[in-house]
Amino acid sequence: MIHPTAIVSKESNIDKDVDIGPFCIIEEGVRIEGETIIMNGVIIRKGTTIGKNNKIFPYVIIGEEPQDKSYQGENTEVEIGDGNDIREFVTIHRAVGVGKKTTLGNRNYIMAYSHIGHNAKVGNNTIIVNGATLGGYAEVGSYAYLSAYVALHQFARVGAYAIVGGGYRVIKDVIPFALAAGEPLRIVSVNTVGLRRNNFSQKRRETIKETFNLLFRSNLNTHQAIERIENQMPMNEDVKLIIDFIKTSKRGIVKGG
Repeated sequence: MIHPTAIVSKESNIDKDVDIGPFCIIEEGVRIEGETIIMNGVIIRKGTTIGKNNKIFPYVIIGEEPQDKSYQGENTEVEIGDGNDIREFVTIHRAVGVGKKTTLGNRNYIMAYSHIGHNAKVGNNTIIVNGATLGGYAEVGSYAYLSAYVALHQFARVGAYAIVGGGYRVIKDVIPFALAAGEPLRIVSVNTVGLRRNNFSQKRRETIKETFNLLFRSNLNTHQAIERIENQMPMNEDVKLIIDFIKTSKRGIVKGG
């Protein structure tokens, strides 16, 4: 299952049913689990762990040194889960800081030329479209959708089930369930199409919309809106996810407009 032109370290740990194509380089300490397909020209550096049933397309580079001047050669990692499609020329850099990881969860679809920077965290079932860039320490929640050429600033976050329109800069946090677009970026509406596709009931969608109206369509500031939501809204898992996301924001949130 390993092409004769591939260079695979004897100190790597590769399951027998992994398929490694021509001219790949797999360094020492790399762990790759069963039924993963690695196509031609892929480079996987030390400190990388890759789960099962992934498809890694030509010329992807995983685990390269981070683009951070504070990096001093410490042993750091990239951890990738199961069932991901990682398309051509994607780059995923390992973390900065001893014991730290850059993480990509399960069943994500990462399109060509995208970049996942050091210490970034990507959840499950996301779609990251061609040329989108995640800066260092950026986070993308599960089921989020980053359109083509989105630039996610270091430390910024995009919440679960949110969508960001193509080509926009994200310098503050986009809350869960939001549709964000415009320059400067603003919350346009609830990501209704995404919620329907993921089988959110009408009642759940209505509760999320009411929460958004208090946050972005009232005369209340964010602090006042949160108080009103906590006092008046049913604190189901969706509302709690929004409130917890806002309360843990370090860069502030993208507002409505």
